[in-house]
Amino acid sequence: MRYEKKELDYSEAKEKALRLLEFRSHSEADLKNKLVSAGAAEEIADRVLDFLREYSLVNDTTYAQRLASDLSHLKKYGRRRIISELLRRGIDREICEQAADQIGTEEYPVLLELMEKKLGGDTSRKSRDRAFRYFAARGYSFDDIRRAFEEAAQNCITDE
Repeated sequence: MRYEKKELDYSEAKEKALRLLEFRSHSEADLKNKLVSAGAAEEIADRVLDFLREYSLVNDTTYAQRLASDLSHLKKYGRRRIISELLRRGIDREICEQAADQIGTEEYPVLLELMEKKLGGDTSRKSRDRAFRYFAARGYSFDDIRRAFEEAAQNCITDE
């Protein structure tokens, strides 16, 4: 026997959205996907999103700015990875780029500190390649990674 999902009406979908927003912020696309997968029709999910926008309960711009800041400061992601994560959550590219630009932290000093920690004094080719892959996956530019590696390697030589 298959379990069939009950189709949610407007008030049920609105309640579901409000319950979801009690725990954490969501992007509009994420919230719509959750409502549709819970059984709400597309039109009903759109009406619920209109209601939430009207009362400023959902706003992709502020959500993107907050998430970009968290990804930068807590996870130490680079600009490219931040934009990628925001896009993955269904946020418009322009909003993603604006949020990444407004973070206000300079990437290179953070990258240099992380590079020195990651290398731990080992500047062998294997360690360099590993560091390049690691920091590229975290969204840093190849030029910055190369420059940080060279500076970290130089710091290792002068420390000895």
